[in-house]
Amino acid sequence: MRKKGTYGRYPLGTVVAANAVSLAIYASGAALMARPGTGWLLAYLALALWMEFRVLKGGCVNCAYYGERCAFGKGVVCRWFFKSGNPRKFSNRKISWKNLLPDIAIAVIPLVMGLVYLIIDFHWTNLGFIAILVLASSMGNSLVRGRLACKFCRQRMLGCPAERLFRKA
Repeated sequence: MRKKGTYGRYPLGTVVAANAVSLAIYASGAALMARPGTGWLLAYLALALWMEFRVLKGGCVNCAYYGERCAFGKGVVCRWFFKSGNPRKFSNRKISWKNLLPDIAIAVIPLVMGLVYLIIDFHWTNLGFIAILVLASSMGNSLVRGRLACKFCRQRMLGCPAERLFRKA
């Protein structure tokens, strides 16, 4: 059921913008993590894949947008891999800052690695990837969530643990 001021299906432009920000974070992080070697890159990509799986399995299956186009397009993707859950279960989840550590690590680990390599052997490309990573993970995420996604989210109206956490902060 659609509530006033929410999207039943998000505009495709919102999905593209949200995923562009995520891809910018993952790509710049991967470029920075590739510098010390393939093992570091593969570990970073495994972390990114695990994070996406965790979101789909732990949240999207119970989201009101399951099977539909949410701001991130994951409601549709989730249906390809998992059975539907219960939107009330989504609303009742408890999220703390500890739960967000993997999301923070996906940007902080390559940032630290990039800064170390800037000190050891300065390259403008590393500085560029660091800038993309910082801008996408801070301003990009803020823009997508603050202006394009959460503001119009039907699940937020039903109850969103992330919204409750950030409202307290």
